[in-house]
Formats: sequence, structure tokens, C-alpha cells
Amino acid sequence: MTFYPFQDFLKRAANKYGISKEMEAAKICNDFRAIMPELLKGIPQADIYIQPAFYKNKTLVLNVLNPAWAQEIIIRRPKIIAEMNRKAGKEIIKNLYTQLHSSGQY
Repeated sequence: MTFYPFQDFLKRAANKYGISKEMEAAKICNDFRAIMPELLKGIPQADIYIQPAFYKNKTLVLNVLNPAWAQEIIIRRPKIIAEMNRKAGKEIIKNLYTQLHSSGQY
């Protein structure tokens, strides 16, 4: 019996059911959550105030709780894009935007 890596199964299943773009978007949002502490080093609990909203057409949109957090992202935009692309090993993000999300903490 031949065993295949689970990731291969997921890729084939995603392609079969037409959800490969959604899976890629979920992975990219998860990758952002994973590297955010390093990207926002020195800012305690940034993950409480900044969360990935969605990814589409090489654009990552982040929910922020107020304009000050949006400014932090804008200042670090080139670094965030470069690190996300480095982690993926290819250009996955060209644009990075913020949107205000006013429902309190995530």
C-alpha cells in the first residue's frame, strides 16, 4: 500500500471541489497570524487589535480596531509584504490594506 502526504490529499481534494483559492486564502491569513508577533515586535498583544480579514487577488486586507493600528500597518507595509512573500517562496502579496473593524476586541 502506498501512503501519500496529507497535504497532497488536501490539494487534490481542493482542486476537485473547486475550493483551492479559498484554501490558499485561509493559509495566507494563518501565515500572517503566525508571523505577526515578529513583524510587530515590541508591540504587546497586537494580535488583539489586528486580524486578517481576507485575501484575494494578491491583496491581503487586515481588520484593525482604530486608525492608530492602521497607521502601524501602513508604516510596516513593505516589511509585512516582503516577509509574507519570503515565507511563501513566491510573490503572493502585492497589496496590503486595512479596514476599520469597530466591534471591540477580536
